[in-house]
Amino acid sequence: MTIFVINPNASSSMTTILEQEAAGLLGVHHALRFVTSEQGPASIEGHSDGALAAFHLTQMVRDIESSASSEKASAYVIACFDDTGLDAVRELTTAPVIGIGEAAMHAASFISQRFCIMTTLQRSVPILERNLSQYGLASRCAGVFASGIPVLQLEADPNSYQRLLQASHDALEQHHGEALILGCAGMSHWVTRLETDLGVPVVDGVRSAIKFAEALIDLNLNTSKKLSYQFPEKKPHT
Repeated sequence: MTIFVINPNASSSMTTILEQEAAGLLGVHHALRFVTSEQGPASIEGHSDGALAAFHLTQMVRDIESSASSEKASAYVIACFDDTGLDAVRELTTAPVIGIGEAAMHAASFISQRFCIMTTLQRSVPILERNLSQYGLASRCAGVFASGIPVLQLEADPNSYQRLLQASHDALEQHHGEALILGCAGMSHWVTRLETDLGVPVVDGVRSAIKFAEALIDLNLNTSKKLSYQFPEKKPHT
């Protein structure tokens, strides 16, 4: 059984970081395959990047689903915190599909009454607030905050960690947050360091999504095809 972890942006270095971090997960008993959407945007920041990423993401999943390869997807993890294309991908497969944003928000709600989300740029804040409302978790969130660090600078700028740490500390202290969610897959390698420096649980959506995907596979729970996530209607090309 294979869980496909798809990075919807074109940054192969980010995919490598995700793979390295997931290697440290305890008790993983399903194969993990990490793939990059090479045709997607370099990073996903805002609505237009998200639309472009979703287009290529759904095509990737269609190709995986129709492949004659013996390596079939038992579940998918969409490794963008915006949960780019999440509902669309759920229409394309019976396998469970987990977005790292939704996974992290639910995980944080299990361990705290009020959590903070630290994302990259301010333009991402309304997208995440909309998702919180859709998932029914807005009342559990103490706030969505922007570090001001673009996605691609998370790796390139040596000052990124200190900037993220300070912004996270201020958000938690000023808004009484009890846990911190990392609002970008590219922050996943800082989980342990941030937990030590902040003294609160720090939730990484990639790790959470992989473990939730494993649980759904083990429970034999698949994506319902009753109504909302039915396969797309077949239509003639014009």
